[in-house]
Amino acid sequence: MASEAAESSRAREEAAEREASGEVARQPQRSWVALASIPVVYGASDAGAKALAPGSADLLLELHDRPRASYLLVPERLAPDRRWHGDPNNFPYIIAAAPDHLLFTASQMATQGRSVLDADYFLCNVSDGTAARLPAVPAEFPTMLFPRSTMGLIADPRCPGHYMIAQLHPADEAAMKRHDALLCYSTATGQWSVKQLASAPDHEPWGAHGVIAHGGLLWWVDIAYGMLFCDPFDDHPRLRLVPLPTGCEMHGLGNGARPTILMDQRRLIRPSQGMLRYVEIQGLSYDHADVDDPISPAVTMWTLVDPEGPHPWRFECEASFDDIWAHDSYVAAGLPQGKVPKLALVDPNNHDVVYFFQDTALFALDVRARRVLACEECFVDRVFQDPLFQYSRFIDAWELPPTVRGDGPASSDGGSGTKGPGHEEESDATTGSDDFDEVASLLCQLEIKSQPDKEHSSSELRITAALEAEGFDQSDFWLLE
Repeated sequence: MASEAAESSRAREEAAEREASGEVARQPQRSWVALASIPVVYGASDAGAKALAPGSADLLLELHDRPRASYLLVPERLAPDRRWHGDPNNFPYIIAAAPDHLLFTASQMATQGRSVLDADYFLCNVSDGTAARLPAVPAEFPTMLFPRSTMGLIADPRCPGHYMIAQLHPADEAAMKRHDALLCYSTATGQWSVKQLASAPDHEPWGAHGVIAHGGLLWWVDIAYGMLFCDPFDDHPRLRLVPLPTGCEMHGLGNGARPTILMDQRRLIRPSQGMLRYVEIQGLSYDHADVDDPISPAVTMWTLVDPEGPHPWRFECEASFDDIWAHDSYVAAGLPQGKVPKLALVDPNNHDVVYFFQDTALFALDVRARRVLACEECFVDRVFQDPLFQYSRFIDAWELPPTVRGDGPASSDGGSGTKGPGHEEESDATTGSDDFDEVASLLCQLEIKSQPDKEHSSSELRITAALEAEGFDQSDFWLLE
């Protein structure tokens, strides 16, 4: 009887694995891509830069089939600070992505002497090939733009084709325990506005781990506690709090430095199949001295089912890494045994599939089946190939509009995508041409419509104070916020 039960259990597992593999195969490869948050910047002297010269293409997309990363390409005239320029926080960054829009920021230190926080913001419309530099926030406003992980982008249901950008502002920047206003920009009006919140909960000192547009609402994530959410289109939005699943909250972080990087490597909230999913790698210490001593590590998933009810989350599944490491698909992928990977993203069309970084490899895992579905080398930072950006803060799933899904040669090879101008990396045997004109014909071209430069006055003290107010340790400042 025991052997029959074991055989029956194994048969169910194999059936689940076949179904998972079939589901991945049925999904259109270009319905979404793994979009790197760090754009590739090209200068006027770079090979192939003529495609990004004024009067030609101002922005390009380099799309690849997952699990390879895809990239936004921008010219140096829009993002003059390719990297560093004496400040390790200083590089262009994609803040938010909608199906046909991208919001990215780039500082102007190299050409105009501005600080990192005095960045320009560009809203790119992928469908019609245009983009615009956002105007400056009026000087008389009582709020200022914070660092990048606090800005959300959401479609305007009242004005089809228009969007709102909204940033949540605290009542007391030093305490960060309550919020009182939204700073909003509407593409329908072309203006900034400040909305006072009708109500807002008290909470522990709030951090910034991204903003999600979901269900007509914006959700500000603090991966230590949960999410704050509201309808940004209300005249006086009502801010509400949904905590993380029971036992997952990290209390007492306001008394010391946050382990921000470790949190983003082990926790994330993402939409998938129309619902928000919380994924966590459990069994690891957040003490830097203990991070290499895992205790029965496992990946777990919950689904948000009732954000305002007494039991907002439903447990979905758990898989121990001992089982994952032992699976023949993990071994066949050549991934290392005994090394816990870092979270990257969740498949927006199949919540059972979670993507992880293992060093320079990005792999898709069916969590229920413990099966590795795909694995490829992937650098978020394509140009400098800095391995420190290989985790969820710097990559996300981007659902493509039909205009750029690549139904032609760029996607027919099952993963080669396109090769950017002057990029010397060998992708695979199907992408060997150095003729940039041929490559450019496979890319989405966007035109920048710039507005007058804004005035900036932030000092280094304000930069440090703003970052510390968000709960970040000094050692984390060079990794964005």
